[in-house]
Amino acid sequence: MAKSRTSPVALLLLAALSWGLSAALTKVALEQVSPPDLFAVEVAMGALVLCAAALARGARPSRPSIPVLALGILDPGLAILLFDFGLVHTAATHGALLLATDSLFTVALAVVLLGERIGGRVAVALAAGFAGSALLSLDSGGTMSTLSGDALVVAAALSAAVYAVLARRVVAGRNALSLTAEQMLGAAAVALPLAAVMIAAGHSHLTHADAGHLLVTMTVALLSSVVPFVLYNIAIGGVTATSAALVLTLVPLFGALASVVLLGEHLAAAQLAGGAFVVVAAGLATIGVDAERAIPA
Repeated sequence: MAKSRTSPVALLLLAALSWGLSAALTKVALEQVSPPDLFAVEVAMGALVLCAAALARGARPSRPSIPVLALGILDPGLAILLFDFGLVHTAATHGALLLATDSLFTVALAVVLLGERIGGRVAVALAAGFAGSALLSLDSGGTMSTLSGDALVVAAALSAAVYAVLARRVVAGRNALSLTAEQMLGAAAVALPLAAVMIAAGHSHLTHADAGHLLVTMTVALLSSVVPFVLYNIAIGGVTATSAALVLTLVPLFGALASVVLLGEHLAAAQLAGGAFVVVAAGLATIGVDAERAIPA
């Protein structure tokens, strides 16, 4: 596959924007659909769109790769499912900002599992990101957050971090579109049985949702499952997992800003300061990242 001429940083920034917007819109969708409903739509639409696109581009049907299916179970599988459940119990701003822990988990796992070394610039970026994450996670006192909701969001971030590190090993030399389509099939192994159980038990809310919320649900599916994963799988071959994680610290910032603009939620002064730290961390991580290449495994 020909390498993308677009900067990996630009692709990661677009992926971060897409994930951030989806985090805010998820709160709107959950007003009328249940977390399993939303999860099933996200995965089903992702699998259908990406498989169709891969076939249209000439991909030949073949047995899915076990490692890629496993990636899909981690993210978008468990990561999205846990996030959707968590967001039922916390404000969109709070849930989005807690996603900053994803980058911290990813950097730690990349050092331990991939042997990636942290230079001076990345160390400063990591410190700024850690400080920003701590500030972002502070409850302003006016948010509808619970410990269980926060814990589910952090668990989603951990699942996404494990995916990010393992993807660095798996995606090399693979077609990004076909890879992402296979990944969605792995997530479907979690989503479809769960959806079947919910429908059989009479707990699905999809048939009761109005057209507006169904449209938002489908938009969330595109922004959370289709667009960002294709962009990420293209970009990750050109940067280390550590640098990708630090660029993606912008996900919670984009999500929080979208929640303020679209949902009318508010950020406390400490959370605004944390956002500034996150921007600094992401900026430091992008300096020279286009020339950076991971040592081959």
